[in-house]
Amino acid sequence: MADNANELFESLSRQLNLSPEQIKSSCQKGSADDLLKNADSQTAKQVESILSDPEKTRELLNSPEAQALIKLLEDK
Repeated sequence: MADNANELFESLSRQLNLSPEQIKSSCQKGSADDLLKNADSQTAKQVESILSDPEKTRELLNSPEAQALIKLLEDK
């Protein structure tokens, strides 16, 4: 599972132009603002759309990938 999380952080790192450590830190702080400041406008709009819609947010958080990431962050 840790390999999957590392792959996810690496993928997000490339997409958001941030280091994996910056992404992990933002996730642990619960701050999407840090993640979005370097994202392209389309990505930022998509994330904001999901976060502003409780049903979309719930679906995202219940995905297997999100659950694995949450578990990984809780274990730290």
